[in-house]
Amino acid sequence: MPSGHLIDVAAGNRATLRRAALFYALAGVTLGVAAFVADVVPFEVARFLTPLVSSGSAWGLVALVVGYLAWSHRSAAVVGVGVLALSTVTYYALILFVSRRWLAGVQASGVEGAVLALPGLVSVARAAAFWLVASVGAGVVMGWLGQAVRRGSARFASVASGTALGLLSGEGAYAIFQIVVVWGGPVNPWQLDRLLSAGTQVCLAVVAVSVLVWLRRRSILWWVFPVTASASVAAGILSWHLVDSARMVL
Repeated sequence: MPSGHLIDVAAGNRATLRRAALFYALAGVTLGVAAFVADVVPFEVARFLTPLVSSGSAWGLVALVVGYLAWSHRSAAVVGVGVLALSTVTYYALILFVSRRWLAGVQASGVEGAVLALPGLVSVARAAAFWLVASVGAGVVMGWLGQAVRRGSARFASVASGTALGLLSGEGAYAIFQIVVVWGGPVNPWQLDRLLSAGTQVCLAVVAVSVLVWLRRRSILWWVFPVTASASVAAGILSWHLVDSARMVL
């Protein structure tokens, strides 16, 4: 028979796991709702809200933070995937049942309306499937990096933090590269908004990674960090170029 002490410990562990599961579930739902809100608010608000809650940097940052808070590398990957997948499901469920923008332009009802709405519904399903797959990859990588920043050795944490910074700022760096290097022409208001959003994402990545490194309370190798971050930014730009190409197909 287990002793009373062991029973108390087991009950405490179960309670801790329930609280952790609730926290991660709330994080996932909140992120999905916030991204949906950024789609429906007026443009004047959305231009500031979108980079904070509905960008690759914002979602990757959430996976990085929950991974940092996890108790092992394996659990960090699991909660990273779980939070991003739940956010994706929440976001597209709100599109499906609340905004219903996939029904745009469909006036008929009954069988005819269902047929006319089918392409929009298929488009939502494809996008949801694409981002669920992306959530698995991003959740594993960013969750694991968050745990590595927290618990890794000085060299390991330096590489992890530099990699995280580069990946988080990848979307913003890609947009800046497109406008400054590829476009090379006069900057119109639309591109200026993109630059503002991109700059916000890069700043968000820098601040977030700096805070996590500071919370680590142990030193890192500062010469390794910028080298890794530079290489990671280049990889992030390439990754977002591939993502952008895939989104155009969808």
